[in-house]
Amino acid sequence: MTFMNHFSLVAPTIAEQHEMTERFNLPAYFMHEATDINARPKLEQEGGHQLLVIHLPYVDQQVTDSSMDVKYRTLPFSMILTGDTLITVCSEKTALSFDHRTHTANILGILHQTAVDYIQLTQQIEAEITAAEDELSRSYRNPELYRLLYLNESLLYMATALKQMRCMMRKLEKGLWLLHKEDHAIFMDASVELDQAYAITEINQLNANNVMDAYGNIIQNNVSHVVKLLTAVTIVLSIPTLIASIYGMNVPLPFQEADNAFYVLIAVMVLISLGVAGLFWRKHYF
Repeated sequence: MTFMNHFSLVAPTIAEQHEMTERFNLPAYFMHEATDINARPKLEQEGGHQLLVIHLPYVDQQVTDSSMDVKYRTLPFSMILTGDTLITVCSEKTALSFDHRTHTANILGILHQTAVDYIQLTQQIEAEITAAEDELSRSYRNPELYRLLYLNESLLYMATALKQMRCMMRKLEKGLWLLHKEDHAIFMDASVELDQAYAITEINQLNANNVMDAYGNIIQNNVSHVVKLLTAVTIVLSIPTLIASIYGMNVPLPFQEADNAFYVLIAVMVLISLGVAGLFWRKHYF
């Protein structure tokens, strides 16, 4: 099947969808599936027409910082193969290139290029996670915690998409309805790259989860330590107040008539406070 015609539709209108459906006699649901922003990676065939939906790694340019929202997402990209025509549909403009002789070679080339893009984006996310870890090691700021949360969510999107695309590749290999003999080398390269991209993404997601769990435990331990410290300080400071309150009552008390009663009370307060403070020190409250 020689590459002859290619139509690239970017966020097509309803009228454009109807035009393509009627012009190439496509199944009615093909264009609906191709323009669905929530479409999962899939592989379908009906009446000599093939629909292939993949997810591209996508950087949301409206999110200027990873601590504000999910910056790295996935974007459905659909390819409809009908006769000697390839129709690509996406809600955003992409930089994908079509430079192979056959439609199938182009499709497999896109899969290979997509896998490479996933690997590169995963490496970028990994660098951001490392930077967030370094910042958190100096101070526990909310923006860095949000950054880890959103980056982990990005990795989840990517891992889910890659897992579904790997299943799609196995279906493609098993069915062999889209492959030509000369395309198997490209198919194997694309399949290997997708497997590698999925493995890297899964490892980074696990690392992000471990980092978040670790810092969550550290923060919880620090809060517990602060609470214990404040409790110990409150108890130590309450001892002089308690003794002074007792001697402020209008009832007969020991040593109240002694000339050095004030200094004795001060000494008793200090000794008891130091004793309680020492007890807390041995229990690592300070």
